[in-house]
Amino acid sequence: MQYSSMTRRGFITAATAAFSSTVLGAPAPLSTPLGVALRQEPLPFDFEALEPFMKASTLRRHYRETHAQYLRELELALQTEAMTVGNVVSLMPGMDRMIQPQKSDSLMPIGRLVSQGLSFQAPQTLSKESVQTIRRAGGGHINHTAFWRFLCPPDSGPSGPQGRAARAILEDFGSVKAFRQVFKETAMNHVGSGWAWLVYRPDGCLVTSTTMNEDNPLMKDHIPWHQSGKPLLALDLWEHSYYEQYGEDREQYIDAWWKVVNWEFVNRAYAIVTGKV
Repeated sequence: MQYSSMTRRGFITAATAAFSSTVLGAPAPLSTPLGVALRQEPLPFDFEALEPFMKASTLRRHYRETHAQYLRELELALQTEAMTVGNVVSLMPGMDRMIQPQKSDSLMPIGRLVSQGLSFQAPQTLSKESVQTIRRAGGGHINHTAFWRFLCPPDSGPSGPQGRAARAILEDFGSVKAFRQVFKETAMNHVGSGWAWLVYRPDGCLVTSTTMNEDNPLMKDHIPWHQSGKPLLALDLWEHSYYEQYGEDREQYIDAWWKVVNWEFVNRAYAIVTGKV
């Protein structure tokens, strides 16, 4: 099930530098366009730094085991297809139509292929299995990378959105308090595993939404159009992210998560996606 909450006035092309430097760009100067590399970024905080709101043992297992496993699966799928990628974000849109890398002999002129007794191979899309793995494991790697970037130790930064990000939230939701309530309701109404997002849509509206499993707003071919766009906030709704500490109490987990949201990065992401840096 996917749940989307529309605002009052309410990653199309994920390979672009504009999006790559937002939620999927590492905490770096605004002018530095970065995406998600085929590696895990070192966390900018110690596992214990988010206590008591997020348990260190949960974070350690989440980062070292869950996230790392998604990355290993993605690397294997890309190796199987003989693919190399600098920015994993570029795999998200149009993965079903992605073309397999061609063998070196298929790049030769047709006349030379015939003279050497070789056959011409028409371009082939990725196998169904590879697409499924890229969707699951690639999405998992991107989503977790975003999740870590939107976290920071409590009381280490702004307590809420500021500047233009704050004004946009006020315009679309009425108040920061109302936004938090809508986001929380969106996350609470999601059934099963998945993610909750604040998304900047191509039409300029901010919306809250959820995706199933490891899908994300970049996957425009796999999610409703009104949920696709550029993420400005990401919350992991899989039980592995909170069950050890909060059991089945997702609401308590969400309330605690607000205490460690990296609002400085939200502000930075909004400035970049709107081109106002």
